[in-house]
Amino acid sequence: QGSARKDAGIIKLHYKPQSPTNKKIVLVGKGLCFDTGGHNLKTPLGSMYTMHHDMTGSAVALGTLYALTQLRVPFEVEAWLALAQNDIGPEAYKPGDVVFASNGTSIEVINTDAEGRMVLAVTLYLASLSEPNVVIDYATLTGSCVRALDEFYSGIFTNQDEWNIKLAKLGTECGERVWPFPYTEEYDDVLKSDIADIKQCHEGSADQIRAARFLGKFIHK
Repeated sequence: QGSARKDAGIIKLHYKPQSPTNKKIVLVGKGLCFDTGGHNLKTPLGSMYTMHHDMTGSAVALGTLYALTQLRVPFEVEAWLALAQNDIGPEAYKPGDVVFASNGTSIEVINTDAEGRMVLAVTLYLASLSEPNVVIDYATLTGSCVRALDEFYSGIFTNQDEWNIKLAKLGTECGERVWPFPYTEEYDDVLKSDIADIKQCHEGSADQIRAARFLGKFIHK
């Protein structure tokens, strides 16, 4: 909302083979083309300089879609790219505002620099409406994940526990090492809001886990 140019949007790309199986996977990517942090402004001389990298999730989703089309996989693949900039302006939302997601869920804004989960909430809901077999979400989300792992591993979250071991093994084999974090309901308590259905984030520890739990509420089931 803070961008003077109304150029934000969601792009859906679809690959369908000539004789598809009844399987479909959906790739969703966070695409913040620049992130100032909004009213919760990032340190200008520090972390803001590289914030054009905040579109990496969408870049990975797009690259994965391209690779799968070149391999001519026998199943359908969709890539949903959530593209926006997190700017400051008279229309930008503020901490304490309530925003409604595409599924009608009301969200209490806590920190405008937790913008990735806002665009992903909308996109994940729309992308999951067709009830695909698998939804994979890629995102530079969040700084607390880097603080936990540094940049040697990426964090992973799944609502299917058996995938944790598989994904860690695959990450080691391909050189993109990942580390699983818990995804359990104990982390939900601090996301309860007095004025909305859910809080956007929790200004405390393990924010990466709370981000995953927040996004899980927007998967259509």
